[in-house]
Amino acid sequence: MVKIIRLVASTYPICAGLIFLLLSLLTFTHPEIFAYYSIGVDTPAARTAIRAMIGGGELAVAVLLLFGGSLSLTFRQRCVIAAVVFGCVGLARILSGMGEGFEFLIGQPLREASVELVLALLGLMSATVFAGDAEISSSNK
Repeated sequence: MVKIIRLVASTYPICAGLIFLLLSLLTFTHPEIFAYYSIGVDTPAARTAIRAMIGGGELAVAVLLLFGGSLSLTFRQRCVIAAVVFGCVGLARILSGMGEGFEFLIGQPLREASVELVLALLGLMSATVFAGDAEISSSNK
């Protein structure tokens, strides 16, 4: 069990970075996926805004997580960045869903928030598993 925890912890920033990279690529190439959330993407201006604000933000996080070692970010800092982003999105989704009513919250928002909160907890765990992160930050540059 300890080996599994260390494996997850040692690869967390890369895995989280790849998740954000894939999300950004999906947002850039298929902004119409946001129609699932009833977000109108039927105009070029709307698609451009989705690509820029959401896809650009996802790409920025991916760059920090995947290449942060080259920017002097430590392994632990990259874990915390991902954990904070995932955690805040998950909490915001729950709070927003609660504002819309319990019936709304128990569906899709709760499922997505659960994944985001688990990813946030994995990030915090990864940041704490390695007290001395010099060997990890140099190997994950």
